Amino acid sequence: MSALAIEAPAAPPEWDGRLVVRAAGRPVLHIAGEGVTAPAEPVFTVPLECVSDAEQAPGVRPWSGPVSESSICRACLRALRGEPEPEAPRLVLTGVAEALPVPASDRGPRRLWAVPDPQTYAEAPLPREHGGRPITWSAWTKAPVIHCYPNACEWCSAPGAGEMAGGRQGNPMSRTDPLRRYVAYRCAACQEMTAYEQVGADLRTIKFHKSRAPKDSNG
Repeated sequence: MSALAIEAPAAPPEWDGRLVVRAAGRPVLHIAGEGVTAPAEPVFTVPLECVSDAEQAPGVRPWSGPVSESSICRACLRALRGEPEPEAPRLVLTGVAEALPVPASDRGPRRLWAVPDPQTYAEAPLPREHGGRPITWSAWTKAPVIHCYPNACEWCSAPGAGEMAGGRQGNPMSRTDPLRRYVAYRCAACQEMTAYEQVGADLRTIKFHKSRAPKDSNG
């Protein structure tokens, strides 16, 4: 005669010595209050760690499945561990302007920092004469942009092609004072300027100016 093996029912799981129950109709698990034991049949409400009043606690039933920390009610875990409740989100009314918080300064309690004005330079003077004869110059105009050539200033790296002016000297009808043409280019930012005489198809430098003194200064 063989012995009859009788399997005892599995004991309900516990979490830190507390009974684990499942909310009715929901997969979330709760930790029952201290002293609550597994009932003989499904129950509706028992005191929980997150709701100590059994009349206001959700309907629950004993749970015999696997239990992990991620499956337990967050409020039950906080109550069991004595952790404070998280701050409730602050309601913001729509259509109402709200001042944004002022970020903390990383400079500490210092005075206001003065932002210096951008440095300006004295205007580049065009040569008044060349070879002992006066030169008549036109007004400065924007120089044409040459796309296949770098247009930024070589001294201060200011973008753009800068400005140009044309000059002339002499008289085309005179044999003793023939007509000569000149051209000058300058950077509108740092006033670096070069003036040339047009000799055939070539340009011959007659003056180079690099202004290092701020505008309206005595330097």
